[in-house]
Amino acid sequence: MPEIQEEEIDLREYINVLLKRKGIIILIFLIAVITAALVSYFYLKPVYEASTILMISKPKYQVELEPKIQTQFTPEVSLATYESLIKDREIEEEVIRKLNLDQLPYEFTPDSLQGMITIEALKDTNLIKLNLQAGEPKLAKDIANVWAALFVEKNKDLNLQESKEAQRFIEEQLKISDQNLSKIEEEIREFNETNKIEIFENEIKGKAAKILNYELRLADIKLSLEKEKARKEQVIIALNEQEKVLKLSKSITNDQFFHQLMSKITSGNFSDINLTYVSEETNPIYYNLAQQLVSADISISSLQAEENQLIENINDFNLELETLRKELAQEKLTQSRLEREYDTAKGVYDVLSQKNEEVKIAVATESGLVKIASLAYEPRGPIKPNKKLNILIAGVLGLFVGIFAAFFLEFWQKGKS
Repeated sequence: MPEIQEEEIDLREYINVLLKRKGIIILIFLIAVITAALVSYFYLKPVYEASTILMISKPKYQVELEPKIQTQFTPEVSLATYESLIKDREIEEEVIRKLNLDQLPYEFTPDSLQGMITIEALKDTNLIKLNLQAGEPKLAKDIANVWAALFVEKNKDLNLQESKEAQRFIEEQLKISDQNLSKIEEEIREFNETNKIEIFENEIKGKAAKILNYELRLADIKLSLEKEKARKEQVIIALNEQEKVLKLSKSITNDQFFHQLMSKITSGNFSDINLTYVSEETNPIYYNLAQQLVSADISISSLQAEENQLIENINDFNLELETLRKELAQEKLTQSRLEREYDTAKGVYDVLSQKNEEVKIAVATESGLVKIASLAYEPRGPIKPNKKLNILIAGVLGLFVGIFAAFFLEFWQKGKS
C-alpha cells in the first residue's frame, strides 16, 4: 500500500511539472512546427517524378549446332546489367544535347543527370521501370521519354550488330562445313572405287563352301577308314585261322596225266593198281584272304593319304579365310568411319544452312529486345517535400523536446535549492 501511494505521488508531481512548464513546451512545439512549415513551403524545392516502363523480350532465335555447339544472339541479362546499359554516358550526353540541358537555367552534366534516375524491375514480369526526378514536371517527363527512346534505339543497334556477328560466324562455319563435307564425299568416292569388300565377301563365301565340302568328305573318309580297319581286323583273324599250304593224299590212278600215260603203254585194265602220293597245294581261302588284306592295306593307305591332304587343305583354307576376314573387317571399318563422318558433316551442314536462313531473316527484321511499354506522363504534383508529414514530424519532435526541457529545468531548479 505505501508503494502504490508513493507512485501516485510521483505521477502527480510529473503532471504538475508539465502544467507548470507548459509555456516552454508550447513554445518549443510552436517553434518546431513553424520552422518545419517555413522550410517546407519556402526553402525546399518541389521534386517531380515521371516514370517510363520498358518491356524486355526474350531472344527470338537460338542456334544449336553439332557437336554440342550453342550460340545465342542476345544473352539474357540481369537488372544490374540493364542499369549499367541505361546509365551509359553516351546516352546521358545525347539526352543533354537533345533537350539542351547544358544551357541555362539547367546546366546539367552527365553525372548530375545520372543521379536523377532510378531503375527498378517489376516483380514477376519482364518490365523495367525508369523513374526520373526533376524540379519541373514537364522536364521530368521529357527527360524520361527521351532517355527511354535513346536506350531502345541503342539496344536495337547492339542487337543488330550481334545478329550480324552471328550471321558472319554462321556463314564462316557453313563454308568450313561445306569444305569438310566435300572432302569426305571425295574420300568416299575414292574408297568406293578401290574397296574390295564385295571381292572379299565372294572369296570368303567360296572358301567357306570348299571348307564345308572338305569337312564333309573328311567325315566320309573317317567313316570309311573305320570300316576298312574293322574289315582288316576281321581278315587278319580269318587269315590266322587258315593254313597257308594244304597237304593232299591222292591215288595215282586218279591222276589224269598218269591215266593217259598208262593208257598208251598198256591196253589192259589197270584199275587194280593202288598207288597213292601226297601233294602240297596253296590254300585258296588263305590266298583270297591275303589278297583281301593287301586290298584293305592299300585302301587304308589311300584313305589316310586323302585324309591328311584334306586336313592340310582345310587348315590352309582356314588361314586364308582368317586373313580375308581381317581384310574385310578393315575395309568395313573404313567404310563405317567414312559413313559416320559423312552423316555428322551432313547434319552440321544442314543445321547451319537452316540457321543461316533464319539469321538472315532476323537481321532483316531486327527490332531489338527492348521496347517502350508505357511513356511517361507529366506528373500532377511533386513527390517531395511532403509538407504535412514534415510539419507533423517536426511537431512530434518539438513536443518531445519541450517535455524534456521542462523536466530538465525543473530538476535543475530543485538541484539549486
